[in-house]
Amino acid sequence: MKVWEVYLKKLDQRKRDLVIYVLATAKKHAPDSVESMPYGVPGLKLNNKPIIAVAAHKNHLGIYPFSPKVVEEIKSELKNAEVSKGTIRYPLEVNPPEDIIKKLVKLSSEEVGVKKT
Repeated sequence: MKVWEVYLKKLDQRKRDLVIYVLATAKKHAPDSVESMPYGVPGLKLNNKPIIAVAAHKNHLGIYPFSPKVVEEIKSELKNAEVSKGTIRYPLEVNPPEDIIKKLVKLSSEEVGVKKT
């Protein structure tokens, strides 16, 4: 979490908890991933390529799998989320479901050449 420390310190408790939850869940499902700061927000990478990032905004939590294809693939499963080409936005009151985070990590990992089971 050292890589993300400065970013996390700027957030209020709810936003910090959400970001940490998403990243910890993603890390659980991609244990070989490394902490990174793609585009200045906390994320994880595999094979030196970003697989997921998360940012707390004023009114939502943004999750970025770095692939419009990944977003499109799980779009129908996203409840309580707003979706655009490469972004998934959840209201701050909603914890993104673990199964969605797991699926995002799996699909993103496969895109960067790491097979996940």
